[in-house]
Amino acid sequence: MVSPEFRATISEKNLLRARIMIKDSFVVDPTFTQLDEMLSYVRTNLPNLFVPFDGESLENDVTKWNEAVMNEELVQLVTNFSEMRVSHLKKVVAKVLESEAAKIRRKRSEQTHQKFSSPQSTKTSVDKGTSLKTKESARHYALGTLASEAKKIHKVVTQVEIQRGWKSNNVDEMERAASAILKAVLDYKSNR
Repeated sequence: MVSPEFRATISEKNLLRARIMIKDSFVVDPTFTQLDEMLSYVRTNLPNLFVPFDGESLENDVTKWNEAVMNEELVQLVTNFSEMRVSHLKKVVAKVLESEAAKIRRKRSEQTHQKFSSPQSTKTSVDKGTSLKTKESARHYALGTLASEAKKIHKVVTQVEIQRGWKSNNVDEMERAASAILKAVLDYKSNR
């Protein structure tokens, strides 16, 4: 979710601050979840943030990608905030900060698993002594969740087909939907 601070920056049309905030998100969240949300918001609310690519050379030799190259590319992004540089920088950061991104994904996955597997977080889990009507209500709720999450998956797949490729936020949305589906299935089965 885009931060209120970022929304304010965009509404003020503060181009430099917006570019710096987006640049920082590459390093803060190398999974690009935050970045993709910010870019999506910008494309809708401040499309003139992007400028044409200046044509200066980009380091394309993957074997040379390291923190120094990444930092230089980050600086260049602020001065030439182009779609080409954003795309290139994502590749560089994905390689240089690969282990950090993996840690963040693992942590998110664990948090999602804990959230959906803890009995306190499930509104539909029912004790053994509850009535048949309550169990029926829990099953009905679980089936509604399954239908809702299936629609979200369909929406993501459609979006992927339109953009002709997967983005990290698409994968994150699929993960959230899959976790919610798993929880709903378990809730349904525990309330038969």
